Formats: sequence, structure tokens, C-alpha cells
Amino acid sequence: MIELSLSEYCLLIVCATFVLVGLFGWISSFAHRNAERRGRKVRFVCDLCLTAWEDHGKEKIVPCPHCGRDSERSG
Repeated sequence: MIELSLSEYCLLIVCATFVLVGLFGWISSFAHRNAERRGRKVRFVCDLCLTAWEDHGKEKIVPCPHCGRDSERSG
């Protein structure tokens, strides 16, 4: 059995906490980047009238619902 003093045990807990916080932060930023990338494929802003809208279709060219100008889907 491994014997730890109280100070070693506390240091181990603090180090493990820092590692877990860093890991969860990295996972969270990775998930956020993926959500933003998926969102960019459905969100549009018209260059002419500045109307913002979402389109979940698969067409490469999407017309603006306000002025009718065509916008190209990114990606």
C-alpha cells in the first residue's frame, strides 16, 4: 500500500483538479468550435440589405428572403 502524508495528498488533489479543469476547458472549446462551424453553414447575412436568416436546405445558392439577392453557402 502506498502511504501518503497529508501534504502529499493535498498536493495530489490540487494537481488533479488543475488537470481536470484544463481537460474540460479543452473539450469545451473543441465543442464550441464545432458548433460554430456547423452554424456557419446555415446562417447568412445579405450583403445588400443586411438581413440575417437561417436556411437548413442543401442548395449551394440561397436567395435572401427580403431582397432576393443570392448568397453562396460556405463550406
